[in-house]
Amino acid sequence: MADVLLTFHCALPDTEIVTDTLRACSQTPVHISEKTVRGWDYADASTAEQVSGLLRRHAVELIVDEKSLTDLVDAVSAAKRELPVRWHAVPVLTHGRAA
Repeated sequence: MADVLLTFHCALPDTEIVTDTLRACSQTPVHISEKTVRGWDYADASTAEQVSGLLRRHAVELIVDEKSLTDLVDAVSAAKRELPVRWHAVPVLTHGRAA
């Protein structure tokens, strides 16, 4: 199976539960970065975010084997969160570490 970069976009208050859920299901390092989203799709926004037109999200990323993708998405979907979580997976052609 191929490796994929799995990214979850979640609200700031949900970051810890998403990260903890992923760490419980995978030994892969989890990377978190803050994102600012502007746009017209506010289906995932809190009331305050809809008023301001600005969504603050964290991108939670990890590289996993494609066969574990469904289990990880299902685990995050089942986790108790405040707001919806969006996710996507893209193939990783190669990766490594430069020392």
